[in-house]
Amino acid sequence: MADFDKVILPGKEGKIGIKIVGFKIHPGRFTKAFTVTTNDPESPKIILKVTGVVKKVFDFTKSLSLSGFANEELKIETVITNKLQKPVQIIGWHWSKKSKDYEFLTEHISVKLEAIESGKQYRLETRTRDVVPFGQYTGDIILETDFADLPEKKFAFRMVITPDVQVHPGTVIMREMRMQEGVSKSFEKVVSIIAARGDSLKILDVIPSRDDITVNLREVRPGKAYSCKISLRPSAESGKYMGSIKFITNYPGYEEIEAQIRGTVRVSSGKK
Repeated sequence: MADFDKVILPGKEGKIGIKIVGFKIHPGRFTKAFTVTTNDPESPKIILKVTGVVKKVFDFTKSLSLSGFANEELKIETVITNKLQKPVQIIGWHWSKKSKDYEFLTEHISVKLEAIESGKQYRLETRTRDVVPFGQYTGDIILETDFADLPEKKFAFRMVITPDVQVHPGTVIMREMRMQEGVSKSFEKVVSIIAARGDSLKILDVIPSRDDITVNLREVRPGKAYSCKISLRPSAESGKYMGSIKFITNYPGYEEIEAQIRGTVRVSSGKK
């Protein structure tokens, strides 16, 4: 990236600043070119070239990506190796405050940094401290070093917690349900209920929140998966449609699972 703080007047001197962002360039020798536009009719454009070498300071054996279920203890570790000839000390770490889930990560994720060979190789371990609600969590761990050219190194962290039993989709979107005035019409959608682990799931009952919702439940894989066809027959009144389906199961911790229904009813007169 090249820039200048002010226009360089004819016959005068000025400075053009060039900034190379190392992490956007592959390690090794590089050449970058920049075009300078002038009012000189003989040389309206001047090409400036910058060459250099990008050195990779740290190598990691694996990314910090965790996945599992809510009641599991999850952990992962990576080994960090200094690729330079001289020693580089990793003297600490902290969660980046710009992390999407900063507060959650500081509370629920334990981080341990230890030296395998001081100045050369380190082990970084992350693990869950307690039961983590299902969802996706991301953030960045900042490694603090004694190397002036790279005082901080950012390392991405990602965790996905899957519920034991899921309804897909969790919210049924009906969009626009178009009807003619005085004419009854049915609209259908299908949802799936899946046990992500185990094979003992039984759906004991299905309870719609409205009288104009009917359901047809079918077991697809015994103890693992069900399919439920939802039929809506709304009244012929334009407006928002809101409802829900409650699934009663035998699965501990998931005795009641709810799927929301959202849509809009559009009623036309039918006259041309």
